Amino acid sequence: MDRIGQRWPAYSGLVPWALLAVGVLVDVVTVPEVSGGPLLVLACVAAGSIMTFRGTVRVVVVAFVLELLTGLRQGGPGDPREIVGMLYIVVAGAVALDLNRLLSRYGKRISEVRTVAESVQLALLPEPPLRLAGYDIAASYRAAQSEARIGGDLYAVHDTPWGLRVFIGDVRGKGMGAVSTVALLLGAFREAAEDLPTLEELGARLDRRLAREAPALGAELELEGFTTAVLAEFPHGGQEVRLLNFGHPGPYLVAHGRARALDAEVPNLPLGMAGLGQEVSPHQEFRFPPGSSLLFVTDGVTEARNPEGVFFDPARGLEGVSCSSAKATVNGLLTRVDAWTGGVSTDDRAVLAVAH
Repeated sequence: MDRIGQRWPAYSGLVPWALLAVGVLVDVVTVPEVSGGPLLVLACVAAGSIMTFRGTVRVVVVAFVLELLTGLRQGGPGDPREIVGMLYIVVAGAVALDLNRLLSRYGKRISEVRTVAESVQLALLPEPPLRLAGYDIAASYRAAQSEARIGGDLYAVHDTPWGLRVFIGDVRGKGMGAVSTVALLLGAFREAAEDLPTLEELGARLDRRLAREAPALGAELELEGFTTAVLAEFPHGGQEVRLLNFGHPGPYLVAHGRARALDAEVPNLPLGMAGLGQEVSPHQEFRFPPGSSLLFVTDGVTEARNPEGVFFDPARGLEGVSCSSAKATVNGLLTRVDAWTGGVSTDDRAVLAVAH
């Protein structure tokens, strides 16, 4: 069932035919008490789940003819074993054709769901402008749930009177509650980023907004909902970046083939946990010279594992990655992560780069 809506590898179409060939070989080279009929039945069912409807029909017809010929060779017309074997093929063929029809129907439905989900994702997380406030920008989003292609990671960039502001976060949980939280936070950020002069005020506004709206987002988010996030500000014409961290993986400064994590000295609690009474810690400033890129990630990157279970280390994995543009930095990171994990993703993965 995991293959619904996906294409099988080209060579998989040979599997039913190989099963037919092995089944005939078993009937020919073994004693009459040993039958290759079960392999013919298996070939029919395999064809129904792998091949097209017409391809399945061909395999079922060939299996029926082969069962008839081998039955005639071994027992002659009217042999009970031949009759039973042919009935098996008829039943297996009917099951295979019905299975093929069901898989085709649900595959189309999943494709429709993916199309709708992609439209929702583009509405919530549109591609940022390639150039904004004098900075080069690129972003990528990959959801772990391939059927939905949307999850709880978020990012946004906005040019304000105080500089270019960046917001990246990771909502706890999945499903519609997480999507609703993403929409809430993005709307609040775009509104408040224009009005509030400091990152501390902006973070406090997002925290209060999430805490206030949590009851409307579902029981789980009301009790345990929070969002890790990083707010960044790039002053116009400056060579520094201001960072305010809310329990999120820090960004990585990539320059001259080296990468350095800009972790917070005193990270704040995640957004939505204002009720615990912690004051918002001051932002930190870091140098952001020309020719460098600042790469923001979610835990889908920092917690990506290789087959041995070892976590990916972006600081080491980004060594040698080009920072000539934001797009090059994002593509370089994703290529390294895919190589590390073998292309397997178990969590949403959002990446955003700002190049100077």
